[in-house]
Amino acid sequence: MRILELSKQYYFKVVDPLLREEYPELYPRLATGLVGNGSECFGLDDQYSLDHDCGIEFYIWVTEPDCIHLDSLNNFKEQVLKEHPPAEKIQLHAYKLPVGALAVGAFYEQLIGVTHLPQTIGEWIRVSEENFALATNGEVFYDGAGEFSRIREDLLSYYPEDIRLKRIATACMEIAQTGQYNHLRMGKRGDWTTVRLTLAHFCEAVMSLVFMLNKVYRPYYKWMYQMFSELPILGSELAEPLQSAALWSSFNEDELERQHREINSICAQIIKELQAQGLASSNDPFLATQGEEIQRSIRTESLRNLPANYKI
Repeated sequence: MRILELSKQYYFKVVDPLLREEYPELYPRLATGLVGNGSECFGLDDQYSLDHDCGIEFYIWVTEPDCIHLDSLNNFKEQVLKEHPPAEKIQLHAYKLPVGALAVGAFYEQLIGVTHLPQTIGEWIRVSEENFALATNGEVFYDGAGEFSRIREDLLSYYPEDIRLKRIATACMEIAQTGQYNHLRMGKRGDWTTVRLTLAHFCEAVMSLVFMLNKVYRPYYKWMYQMFSELPILGSELAEPLQSAALWSSFNEDELERQHREINSICAQIIKELQAQGLASSNDPFLATQGEEIQRSIRTESLRNLPANYKI
């Protein structure tokens, strides 16, 4: 059983009854859960996660007017863990953000830079996609006031559509440039370092694009493939071809041509899905064509006028 589920069980069995008893008036305005940094918040922790940052944990979130109770709630949590020690103890790492009692706005601000749903293009694009994934993973155990969950649900609605389209267009351009164009050319030149680089960029761009087609925030690269393989749109179809590409080791002329065909096969599946979602209509097998087409469909002028390959 993974740490998120164990934390949830510990919370409801041990913490929640004590929290209700200790703070009867405050309790209806609190929220609790485990969201944020760590593989356990994505449900991806395993035996290799146990050497750091892993163990029973939970947040207690308060609304701004109740911040006067933060010290008391942190002391409460510390005392509960001391008197009712969980079997899976936390092993801390220097880069682990502290988990405890925190204002709702402060929690979101430390991950996405604002205390609310981003309101402008600038607020959206200055935050890494990985941080949006951190702000929306895990699970909320209880939310009396509803404020934490309201922001969470708004974020889970995903990027504004024009930002999504811009990012999709850019991913299409990168897939075409690295996979369909440069991988074969660099191989024919015998530049094996660049062959590896183009392949890595191609695989990352494919996964990034598929996350966007699913309207799911892409996580930190360490967890990207595992989550990608479970996505309902194209995840299962492309997981095995990308895994095979990662194992390519021979780059003679015949092998390069075979790899080129496999890359184009992956791109053909992507083009089919772009058409199914009404994002592109072109049947051109070179994915840059669809990238340019999607770029032209963006309604926000400042985004539409950027080069299609410009990353935001």
